[in-house]
Amino acid sequence: MPLYQLNGKEDHFNWALWRIEESEHDLWRQLLPNSESQHEFLAINHPQKRLEWLASRLVIQSLVNNMGLDYQGIYKDAFGKPHLSQIQYSISIAHCFPLAVGAIHKHSPIGIDIEKPRMQLLNIRDRFLNQKEAVYAGNNLEKLCKLWTGKEALYKLYGRKKLIFREHIEVSQSLDHPDQLYGRIRYGDYHQEFELKCFGYQGYYVTYNL
Repeated sequence: MPLYQLNGKEDHFNWALWRIEESEHDLWRQLLPNSESQHEFLAINHPQKRLEWLASRLVIQSLVNNMGLDYQGIYKDAFGKPHLSQIQYSISIAHCFPLAVGAIHKHSPIGIDIEKPRMQLLNIRDRFLNQKEAVYAGNNLEKLCKLWTGKEALYKLYGRKKLIFREHIEVSQSLDHPDQLYGRIRYGDYHQEFELKCFGYQGYYVTYNL
């Protein structure tokens, strides 16, 4: 079951984290009967990705049930954004093995991401950071990871693809609060600013919009 869970102050938002310790069979048995189409799952060939798929659905199932609702599964729209079946709440999922996270919001679009500081972020930083962000982050893996998860969370919140991280999404860190990020999406006529919560968990960073 989720190892970490936080309730929103007004009970309109919730998120949870799952550490994958079970086998694929054990994870599948915990999904409610008929709550998922097997088509998408069976199309996944990589064993680790199958575990991540199952754990991310179990996180959302747990969040829905904790809100007193019946989980009816997840479907993806034409842009690949996940939605709850028969429930008009926004959700977001992410995983970085062996952890999976999920978030749910009753009223507003939600985005969440999880990542571990690793050298790969140095290799791709010019692809996702603008000049101002690159100066701020330098070669600091923790800063790079925070900016990456912030941009991923906003990308998932927007949910329509086409966004270029370096050009359309900007993230900065609060000078007074290390766990507070500020984000902005500018794409065409869409201009929106967001506050983001970012915190460390056992060597990983989790970021979601407030």
